[in-house]
Amino acid sequence: MSTLEGVPETVIEALFAEETRPRTIRMGKGLLLTLRGVNLNPESNPSDMVSLRLWVTANFIISTRRRKLLSVRDVVQDLENNEEPTSAADIVATLTETLTGRMASVITNLEDELSDLEESISEQIEAGQRDLLMKRRLEIIRLRRFLVPQKEAIHKLSQESQTWMTADQIAQVQEAANDITRYVEGLESLRERCLLMQEEFANLQAEKMNARMYVLSILSGIFMPLGFLTGLFGINIAGMPGTDSDLAFWVFCAVLVVLGGGQFLLMRKSRWF
Repeated sequence: MSTLEGVPETVIEALFAEETRPRTIRMGKGLLLTLRGVNLNPESNPSDMVSLRLWVTANFIISTRRRKLLSVRDVVQDLENNEEPTSAADIVATLTETLTGRMASVITNLEDELSDLEESISEQIEAGQRDLLMKRRLEIIRLRRFLVPQKEAIHKLSQESQTWMTADQIAQVQEAANDITRYVEGLESLRERCLLMQEEFANLQAEKMNARMYVLSILSGIFMPLGFLTGLFGINIAGMPGTDSDLAFWVFCAVLVVLGGGQFLLMRKSRWF
């Protein structure tokens, strides 16, 4: 590969690098372009974005990737059908557009899922909602991690390609940059919504815990004096009243019921519950 029109060694290393981030770098007569596309392969997470590395000159393109990317497949099919794109510049502009276009459905799905989750949280907390929220928040973080630098990379591409792209192709790339900017802003909004929902989760859980503790405190207030009396009259010493009466136990139970009912009515009247 290093013999093809003097491809620099640094470019070859970048094309086969293990970890990449979106960027655009001018090197001599060529342009090193690294982009990311959402992973729409079967049984894959869209936020596990696929890296696409490109070495672009006015005459040819070298591209590398480790996994399938549907945007690349679309462009290859167009080339095989003798349809557009028809030049290196056109391929780059089309790839940029298709990579960006396929992100729209992913962002929209995240927005819809979070909207449904917000509605379900407002009605009732169910098992699994917190886990679902955490998964979606991690997806948003992963997408934003690459889309923020990709926005800058595509914007720089539109500036660096002034000499070998037509005005329409540059406008195509600039529109992709605008779309990426909109997606990044959307992800920022989704991230804030996730944080608000996490706070709502915490508040609702705290309210449920406080309600349970309040019920326990009321029950304790009712049964504490009753427990004191049962403990007092349960001691086995001489002189306890009622030990010789057959009705003493039932009288004592009636007193406890009256006392407990009186406490309940007093708390009710005082609007403790």
